[in-house]
Amino acid sequence: MINKRYILFSLALIFATVFSVAWSQVDSALYVELTNTKPCVKAQESKLITFEGTDSTLSPFFKKLDDVLNNGRGEVNIWHVGGSHVQAGVFSHRVRYNIAKLINGGKASRTIMFPYKLIGTNGPADYKVSGTGTWTKSKCTERNPTYELGLSGITAVTSSPDASVTFAMNTSGDVDWSASVIKVIGKASGPDILPYIVVGNKSLKCRRCGDNDIYEFDVPDSTTAFTVMFHGLGVGKSFELRGVVAMNNRSGVNYWASGVNGAATGSWLKCSLLEQDLKLIAPDMVVFGIGINDAHTPNFKPEKFKTNYQQIIDKIKRTNPLCHFVFVTNNDNLMKSGVNPNTERVEKVFMELAQENNGSVWNLYRVMGGFGGSKKWVGNSLMQKDHIHFTRAGYQLIGDMFYNALVQEYLNWKY
Repeated sequence: MINKRYILFSLALIFATVFSVAWSQVDSALYVELTNTKPCVKAQESKLITFEGTDSTLSPFFKKLDDVLNNGRGEVNIWHVGGSHVQAGVFSHRVRYNIAKLINGGKASRTIMFPYKLIGTNGPADYKVSGTGTWTKSKCTERNPTYELGLSGITAVTSSPDASVTFAMNTSGDVDWSASVIKVIGKASGPDILPYIVVGNKSLKCRRCGDNDIYEFDVPDSTTAFTVMFHGLGVGKSFELRGVVAMNNRSGVNYWASGVNGAATGSWLKCSLLEQDLKLIAPDMVVFGIGINDAHTPNFKPEKFKTNYQQIIDKIKRTNPLCHFVFVTNNDNLMKSGVNPNTERVEKVFMELAQENNGSVWNLYRVMGGFGGSKKWVGNSLMQKDHIHFTRAGYQLIGDMFYNALVQEYLNWKY
């Protein structure tokens, strides 16, 4: 006689096994395949380093991510901030693209964009910028910026009556970046100056105008290309543009990025409107990539570096007390005297900051092989000859590894 309990137990075991296999297949699909993993790349070091207390901020982040993945609801906001590694946009957009494709199901918001081209500097390649009129600028790397700065670390200013900025997001590939809501971040010199949006042959008036320097527009038919124009500009009348945000209001993970060439911790502390602008994001996670410019000097002072960082962290905590901080260590680099010894001092500060703020560390320095690793990365065409910046292939590789490290930590949390 067959034991009924045995049958039920066997069925339950089979069901659990099938269910587990199904979930493991789903989970493994979240990873991206790594390319260019040459011997100089220490992929085993690519992981989030956590500490006692980390779970107090990482768990809320993963709960929101889990709701997006399993229930298709809610939003998760990640803000990546740094210097030239971020302004170039290859590293950050690689993470954004992987999230869009593998977590968001091929639909994502491009989030913050800036007209770098109009002020004579480089910007991300995943969207194109053109425009009219005369523009000037202020940057957080200046000793005394002329204009107030916020989320982008740069402000573009115009008084030209014919001023315009056109953004065209990439439409190729397997991700839909189309926007249904556009937000212009900036400050007008008077109440009669208003931005408006042109999409195709339609002009859109702002639905919400100027609240906390946010001008918000609804796009009836979502778009990947639009032009920002202005009413009321002229002599003595100006608009200070701090960024343009393209959103689609769908559930998912939004990856924001702000970078300024040459920016150090002190640079970002000059952004007096940063905390105000961050309320637009209320980030669930901040990825810190500030440090290479602080430490690229023989006079590097770790104590001052740590104090500056904590001031930035405190600003962010006021927008979201549960925000999780990930500190990306400085990459190995050269100074005139040889390999930069300050990189390990920065690494130590990041470990301390992560412990003290319930954060985590992604150790790019160790991924590169530690002291002197940049020479091998240059030799393998993953880094430029300045031994500071990466090649496109190098940036894409570290973007893929960082993304996978986030996924691995999520799966560790989940199971």
